[in-house]
Amino acid sequence: MQFQPFFPANLQTIALANVGLTTTQNVVTGGANGTKIESLVITNTDTIDHALLFTMNVAGVLANVCNINVPANTGNLQTLPLNLFANTNLAFLPQDASGNKYMYLANGSCSLCVSSNSAAASGKAIGISGQAAQF
Repeated sequence: MQFQPFFPANLQTIALANVGLTTTQNVVTGGANGTKIESLVITNTDTIDHALLFTMNVAGVLANVCNINVPANTGNLQTLPLNLFANTNLAFLPQDASGNKYMYLANGSCSLCVSSNSAAASGKAIGISGQAAQF
């Protein structure tokens, strides 16, 4: 049997402008044939810390993945944004040959979701951006 490489069909840019909501929001929804999330970066322009709860939604059933504390002004005022996949709460994620962590979503009935412990102040925002590949 000859090896046949399997390449993504579409690249997906992830951008949520205001995650500072206490309701659960989709960050990434899986493509029809699956999605590989390669990076997620979090910023916070608020003057207080926010705890974000990441959950996996599989066909309407939510399962907790991790809680992440996002310090005040992360990625703002000369501080670096938070690399979600570098967080020790996600140590279980697989790594590619370069040591970069990633997460797979099986199909369109799977999504990575987020909610915040408190709403962002007026004029402030918690943002998530990243890159994924749909198969």
